[in-house]
Amino acid sequence: MEKQQHITIFTTASLPWMTGTAVNPLFRAAYLAKDGDRKVTLAIPWLSLKDQALVYPDKITFSSPSEQESYVRQWLEERTGFVSSFDIHFYPGKFATDKRSILPVGDITEVIPDDEADIAVLEEPEHLTWFHHGKRWKIKFRLVIGIVHTNYLEYVKREKNGRMAFILHNASIYVSMKTLMGLQTWKITKLSDDLTK
Repeated sequence: MEKQQHITIFTTASLPWMTGTAVNPLFRAAYLAKDGDRKVTLAIPWLSLKDQALVYPDKITFSSPSEQESYVRQWLEERTGFVSSFDIHFYPGKFATDKRSILPVGDITEVIPDDEADIAVLEEPEHLTWFHHGKRWKIKFRLVIGIVHTNYLEYVKREKNGRMAFILHNASIYVSMKTLMGLQTWKITKLSDDLTK
């Protein structure tokens, strides 16, 4: 019998922080796992209580990963109307106040055993690879897909020295996608129109 496909979605945020990188990957995991044809794992950051207090709204904090997982699953079930069958794994993360982002700590590929390392979906690959200290993504996984959530061009248009910021952000994405992940091909898909115009 053919081995079941295993998709691991790595993301840089989790509920109750209501960001695109918390919500979109969560729905992606739920709907990819819904038919039961593949195994799906969502890898999300586990933050210290101090960092949780900085990030999560309404003074919500969790004393354990299982407590946060229950919160995430309940929120998801209320919105989808079905119980999700994907796994949730936590990796150590730290909130970088200067970047307003959660960054992984250590080699987060280790949350997935080598024999289950089939397909990796990296939500915000530039954030996941800036400080990646471990096996190259393309060596660990058979296929690596990067989903960039941030429209850097829109951000830099608003900055005083936008041209320089744009060059730095593009360099960051290039390094993340090509060097650290070892990707050979790129495909850019526009997910939505810019609604700010």
